[in-house]
Amino acid sequence: MKIKRKASMVVLSAALMLGGSIALAPTASAVGSSACQFNSPDVNFKVSTSGARFRTGPGKRYRAIGTLYRGDSFRYFCRTRGFEKSWSYGKILKRTTTGIHAGTRGWVYSKYLD
Repeated sequence: MKIKRKASMVVLSAALMLGGSIALAPTASAVGSSACQFNSPDVNFKVSTSGARFRTGPGKRYRAIGTLYRGDSFRYFCRTRGFEKSWSYGKILKRTTTGIHAGTRGWVYSKYLD
């Protein structure tokens, strides 16, 4: 019985440590503007398509935070390279159709912005 209790404590400790590290993990916009190559004065855009993924970094390999739809508001701060085939970093201006909160920062493929 003593071994089971010790094993339970180890599992519980590991779970708490893992949970703590998740709570301290970087925000969804962890890549942030560090990946930007072109800065811009803040400009507001509307999403021009339905089904654009809003991501934690500039590329498909990054986790999707949610989906943007035509008319969702996005404030653009910077992008990865020229507008064609680039990713734009910014924040959501008001809660999106799919429930992404205003102020959430992330990346969207630039061709989906008007």
